[in-house]
Amino acid sequence: MPPNRRTATAVSPLSHHAPGKRSVVDRRSSGSQVADHIRSLIFAGTLRQGDHVRQDEIAEELGVSRIPVREAMIALESEGWISIEPHRGAFVHGLDLNSVRDHYALLGQLYGLAAERATERGDEEGIEALSAAERALRAAEDPEDILHANEAYIRQIFTMAHSPRLSSFGRLMTGVIPGNFFALVPGTIQPQKRGITAVNRAIKAGNGVKASQEFVRMLRGHGDLVVDLLQSRNILWAPEK
Repeated sequence: MPPNRRTATAVSPLSHHAPGKRSVVDRRSSGSQVADHIRSLIFAGTLRQGDHVRQDEIAEELGVSRIPVREAMIALESEGWISIEPHRGAFVHGLDLNSVRDHYALLGQLYGLAAERATERGDEEGIEALSAAERALRAAEDPEDILHANEAYIRQIFTMAHSPRLSSFGRLMTGVIPGNFFALVPGTIQPQKRGITAVNRAIKAGNGVKASQEFVRMLRGHGDLVVDLLQSRNILWAPEK
């Protein structure tokens, strides 16, 4: 963990409530809501490497008990966002260069394997549904529409792969960017459209290996764009060799 710890006030850049009034998260999924809140603070630079994440302050800010905050801390530690030290508390581990690049490399491998299996196991009806999702993605312009169209395409890939294990891994892969990836990371929309079109073309041709390679290439490119964004915000650090 980098040195120079400091304590930061946990005020979310996404909050829109009046001063002195607490925002209340959806208690039906409060642990994940709290985790999203803390990821947003780190992404925005409100919390930086080495900062002490005080559970009481987070709970008060969001209007929840400490239980979902503790749940969020456990999840965030497993993802590498924070480190929990006995008798001292939770400290921001932050976003490091290697982990960001590795995240998108792993995501590319996962989606690539799903695309390869979808090519092997999918039928004509599945391929037509996949092509319809690809056309919807190409036609979308608004980042929100692009996000939904992309999610529909990825879901169809995993449906065609017929593998509960791959689907389970897909659900476990949390995002580095807290929010709409295509709205927050400049330069990702056109590479996504080109990449998905290349993946779809390979699947329709029955070339699962090529489809996998296209996913890997696209996600590695996204990783480079995310690194550029985080470096420009000065919230990325490089681990010592």
